[in-house]
Amino acid sequence: MPKGKVKYLPIPALFIDAILLFNAFLTAGYLVFDGKFPDALFYYQIFFGWLLLWIVIVINLKLYDLPRILYIDKIVAKNIKAIITFALVSAALIYLITDHMFSKLFFALVIVLFSIMQIFWHSMLVVLFKAYRRNGHNFKTIAIVGFNESVAHLVNEVFLNPDHGYRIQGIFSKTKPTSTLKAFYKGTTEDLINFLEQQSVDELLIALPSEDAILINEFMSYADNHMIRVHVMPNFANYLFQKFSINYNFTVPTLHLREEPLESLSNRIMKRVFDILFASFVLVFICSWLFPILAILIKATSKGPVFFSQMRSGKDGNSFNCLKFRSMTVNSHSDTLMASKNDSRVTTIGKFIRKTSLDEFPQFLNVLLNHMSVVGPRPHMLKHTDNYQKSVDKYMVRHYAKPGITGLAQVRGYRGEIKEPKDIENRAEADIWYIENWNILLDLKIIAKTVLQVVFKKEENAF
Repeated sequence: MPKGKVKYLPIPALFIDAILLFNAFLTAGYLVFDGKFPDALFYYQIFFGWLLLWIVIVINLKLYDLPRILYIDKIVAKNIKAIITFALVSAALIYLITDHMFSKLFFALVIVLFSIMQIFWHSMLVVLFKAYRRNGHNFKTIAIVGFNESVAHLVNEVFLNPDHGYRIQGIFSKTKPTSTLKAFYKGTTEDLINFLEQQSVDELLIALPSEDAILINEFMSYADNHMIRVHVMPNFANYLFQKFSINYNFTVPTLHLREEPLESLSNRIMKRVFDILFASFVLVFICSWLFPILAILIKATSKGPVFFSQMRSGKDGNSFNCLKFRSMTVNSHSDTLMASKNDSRVTTIGKFIRKTSLDEFPQFLNVLLNHMSVVGPRPHMLKHTDNYQKSVDKYMVRHYAKPGITGLAQVRGYRGEIKEPKDIENRAEADIWYIENWNILLDLKIIAKTVLQVVFKKEENAF
């Protein structure tokens, strides 16, 4: 959809960024050096280098090209990506270019303080822009030619939402809109050109069938000659609902039917770095004392190994050994039969560690081995993958990403025993949405929700 970027935002926004970075710089200097830098000239040179680097990153990532349709989570995710890039590049440059002794604590504090202020400032910017638009500013006028269910949905969800800053000048179609949209109806397609000659319109949305190609070309030509930006709703909008992109092969357009943010190398690197850091933290500070305690309890309450290893379906359908703490008695059905309520195979300590998800903690080793990610679709047993592939539409799409210790489906409550087809369909739908909409902020939200659910919420399906 149209972006309608804000013209004069980048310069004042960059000025505010510079103030925030300088504030983080001085605050960190006060906390680490009591306000007296050991080599003031060197540290102030570092600051100006940081400022220049941040400007380059802002321009490269188009940080202030705010879309017309604002989603705060996407804006924040974009900022987190910029900050991570800023931290990694500046650390590398300081190490390679300078031979000064540099305070690691000072560096870390600057990054943390700047991150907090930057994310808060960008979040407030989104809130302010939405309020600014609700007060009648920063709007675009739009005319719509053609009408169907998709157009009606778009009008109700986007164009009539004051947060997005649109004003509908008219709808032109052989089919008259019903209900509340009647007020926008200005005539048939034949009336459009005459209307555009009398009214000021910024954008034109064309939603006509392909058989009206001559008429579409006429409207596009008129719009181009009168500086009206054109957006075309393609015919497949009524049956193709997932995100897609258009690729050109020798000027011939083809549709790539699914957007996958993790196809981007930079996104994969960001997610992998996060996985390694998070898994390492958990293994060092939690698992180092938790593993021995659970190992003793498991061995004391039942016969068998401490760990349970099972082949599960991973990324691109490749299988891997998924690790867990053993929560059941050793049995011959572990690779084919899921746990159910009051399952006699579950041991006494097994009930507790399954309820609290402590049995999944060895999978942080799988994360370090690059078999899994901290967040992603949960891996299923090979037999279940074979069964669901045949019975659940698009089930295998969830294998486009590495499996996770937790995932969107789990925090939405889709976990535990599969009692009916809808249970696995809901999981697959949530997992596919995650793959198509991934960002680092989404991972952080899922991790936070997982922790809250484990600590505070009693999960009925966790057994």
